Amino acid sequence: MSSHSEPLEEPRPRGGFLTTLAKKHPIALFFTLAYVLGWGMVTPRILSRLGIVKFNIPNWWVATSFYAPAFAGLSMQWLTERNLKVFRLYESLGRLLPGLVIGVFLVLVCNPSVAALLAERTPLHTLNWRIFLSLSAYHFYLLEPVTPIGQEIGWRGYALPRLQNRFGPIWASVFVGLMWAGFVLPALSLVQVWPIRGILVYAIALIALSIEMTFAMNVSGSSIIVAVAMNTLASAQSGYLAHGLIEHSTLRPHWELIAAASNLLVPAMLIFLTQAKLGARQIEVG
Repeated sequence: MSSHSEPLEEPRPRGGFLTTLAKKHPIALFFTLAYVLGWGMVTPRILSRLGIVKFNIPNWWVATSFYAPAFAGLSMQWLTERNLKVFRLYESLGRLLPGLVIGVFLVLVCNPSVAALLAERTPLHTLNWRIFLSLSAYHFYLLEPVTPIGQEIGWRGYALPRLQNRFGPIWASVFVGLMWAGFVLPALSLVQVWPIRGILVYAIALIALSIEMTFAMNVSGSSIIVAVAMNTLASAQSGYLAHGLIEHSTLRPHWELIAAASNLLVPAMLIFLTQAKLGARQIEVG
C-alpha cells in the first residue's frame, strides 16, 4: 500500500509592516521619510530663531540634514529590494560626457544668458559677454558638491527614475522640483526669513532646473554624476553670471521678476525640441 502526499511548500519570508508599506507606496514613503528626517534635523534651529528654545545646532548639523533624501532612498531600496543600488554612477563614458556637457552648458550659459537678454533693454550692445571668460565670475569651492550629493542620491537617484517610468519625464521633473523646493521651505521661510515672493521665485527656479536636469540625466544614461554637477554649479553660481552680464546695463522695470520668469524658457524649449520626451527611455529600477 502506497500513500501519496503533496510536497510541503517552503515557507515564504514575511516582511514587516514597513516593508509591506514600502512596497505598496514606495514614492510616498520615500518623500515622507526625507521630509520627516530633514525637517526634524533643522527644527532646533528654527525653534531657536523663533525664541522658543535657548539652544541651537551647529552649521555642520544643518548641512547633514541635506542627506535626508539619500538616507530615505537607501532605506526604501533596502526595504523593497534588500540592496542599496539606489543610483547609477554612469552607464558609459560615451553617454556620460554628452550629458555632462549639456548639463554644464544649460546651467552656466543658457540660464544666465536668457535671463540677462530679457531683463536688459538693449542686450546686444551693453551686456558684458566677457564675463564668461573671467575665472573670478565662477564661484566654486571644493566642498560645494557635499550637500548636492546627499540631495541627488534621493531626488534623482531614487525618486526620478520611478516617477519618470510612471508619469513621464515632464510631470516627474515638476514633481521632484516641487518636493525639492518644499524640502528647503523651512530654512528659507523661518531661518533665512525670505519673503513669500522670493520663495515662489526660488520654487519656480528649482522646477525649471529639475526639468533641465532630467534631460541631461536622460542623455547621460541616468548618471548621478550629471545631477550632482548641475546641482553644484547652480548652487555655487546663484546668479553671479547673470548679474555679471547686466552689471553695466540699462535694465527694464521689474527686471528681477522678468529674469525669474525667464527660468521657464529654457525648459520650455527643451520640451518643445524633444517633443516632450526629454530624452527619456524606460529605466530599470531596483
